[in-house]
Amino acid sequence: DGIRDCLLSRGLGDVYKRQNIERYKIKRELLMNKSINFFALSLIFLSITNLAYADDHQPIGPAAVEMLACSFNGGKTVSDLNKVVKDWDKWADRKGHKYSAWSMTPFAVSQGMLAFDYIWFGFSPNFETWGKDIEGWVQEGEQTIGQKFNEVSTCSPRSLFAVIPARQVDWDQDTTKNNPFQLANCKFRDGKSMTDLMKAAGEFNKYIETTGADPLIAIFVPDAGNELDVDWDVKVGAGWSNYEEMGKARQAGYQTGNTALQDTWGSVLDLSLIHI
Repeated sequence: DGIRDCLLSRGLGDVYKRQNIERYKIKRELLMNKSINFFALSLIFLSITNLAYADDHQPIGPAAVEMLACSFNGGKTVSDLNKVVKDWDKWADRKGHKYSAWSMTPFAVSQGMLAFDYIWFGFSPNFETWGKDIEGWVQEGEQTIGQKFNEVSTCSPRSLFAVIPARQVDWDQDTTKNNPFQLANCKFRDGKSMTDLMKAAGEFNKYIETTGADPLIAIFVPDAGNELDVDWDVKVGAGWSNYEEMGKARQAGYQTGNTALQDTWGSVLDLSLIHI
């Protein structure tokens, strides 16, 4: 489904943006009101200049992310969803929840991934915090705000991921209203591991720092709710502050002689599944 295939989205620009807890930069935002769209491309890898991992961007995870593929019920639209989200946001603030969420709507998709209207992308700074907030949701929220959500949309069971940031950013919240984000399914090459991946990301980050690019990078390790027989090991996510930055990244990656991605991430992950 749309969660388990590769994804490219717009509108996740405030992720890892503001200092909150556990050094993760994040703030709950009603990003549905910020023209969030979701690129879903079958078997794509990260844009050529969009993976980074430097000494000043060390991993601090894992964070906890859950994704649900959702479809609007008859006659319901994103406007109805936004109304419920506002109620949920107020409820979560009253309860002191650290859980943040975004709704990402398909923008550029393969035909096999049109079975949903949006992805609910939920983020917690760690699994302990996620568990505490979900407990509150199950005990109270599900019977109140949850019913309002159910009237608007029907969603798949959640898929959980442990998320390790490879590169954090500090985008200006006021200027990041239409920011692309993508997830790519990736498979380790024989004999390679997460340790090798982080080392490769560190090398690639040295290249990123010379380009002036501003990508957010994170590695998504599948947890509960994911299929056991998939042909990928991890998802790698990349976000940009805007489409112009994403375009610059791709353009640089296609320049003759630029093998930075292949020489680093490509030495650890199979890049043969690229399809843009």
